[in-house]
Amino acid sequence: MSFDFSKASQSFDSLPYKERIKSVLHLVKGTFTIIGKDDDIIKPWIRMAIYHSLMVTFGFGVFFLWQYEHIGYGLLSFFLGFLLFLYKHFYNNKQEMRLSWIVYETVIGNDPSYRGATMASKELKWHIRKIACIDILMIFVKKSKFVGGGIIKMLIRLFIAGLEEVWDLANHYLLPSVAVDKMDITPAVKEMKKLKDRVPESLVGIFGIDFLGRVVRHVTIPAYVILFVISAAIGYFASSAFPPSTITIGEDPVAFSWVPVIVALWIGKLFSNLFERTVTSVKVIYFTIFYTKITHPERIREDMQEELVDYLKLKQVDEVDNLDEQNVED
Repeated sequence: MSFDFSKASQSFDSLPYKERIKSVLHLVKGTFTIIGKDDDIIKPWIRMAIYHSLMVTFGFGVFFLWQYEHIGYGLLSFFLGFLLFLYKHFYNNKQEMRLSWIVYETVIGNDPSYRGATMASKELKWHIRKIACIDILMIFVKKSKFVGGGIIKMLIRLFIAGLEEVWDLANHYLLPSVAVDKMDITPAVKEMKKLKDRVPESLVGIFGIDFLGRVVRHVTIPAYVILFVISAAIGYFASSAFPPSTITIGEDPVAFSWVPVIVALWIGKLFSNLFERTVTSVKVIYFTIFYTKITHPERIREDMQEELVDYLKLKQVDEVDNLDEQNVED
């Protein structure tokens, strides 16, 4: 039976704001319920959180240390932050692959461990690197829209062969297809392309995650502005408590310290990185369960069958009533 989305005429964004909030809360609650099934599910996120915290801290450390005239340590901090930045896509994909494997093993009734996920990911290291490289290429292509054409951009577009338009879906669909079925990238992409016109309408949970991201951004942007204003005020009125510097207001030099501003920017960037990792982790959990449900429904433990269907389609959003009866066409 193929996917039937004739009932999916109402998109997530067309729901009343109150209903979207209600659905997102259901999604978050369902995610925490799944995480509660096995303590190891949270471990990849913890490692990504530590990694990104170090990357951001080292990145801002150069500005902080230079204020205290520790130029050598500042350069070292910059170098370490830059190395972590270069490797972050490979590290993220490795941890996301482990997360996907742990979630899959949990929903089929096994008792996975992070050590087991590490061993499983070692067998898939080349696949992980390929996905990370495609991830980097897609970021380059998206950014190059503002730069114009060129031979490099043309070659990249040729290499990814039309994947750009569905990358948001493919990026998360590839993870469980590799983690669960150990597919190579090429057959996984072919399978994804068969589903791409039918799958997104059922992924109301993913729409909910993106909606949650927009809500948080709307809340945090004013918070960032307030944080910046407070830090600037501290830098001005309490400049004597920090390394001295001056700024020119009009024609008069004024004592001011950049340290509070640097700390405020560090806090804001740290929060945004951790929130991004959290949203991505929820997507990995969601897509892994979705992939398992449509490809290997018979493997899911009996006591979670109904719970996972409610989680996938959001109990409050009546998009696809017969998801539990559907499977993938060969």
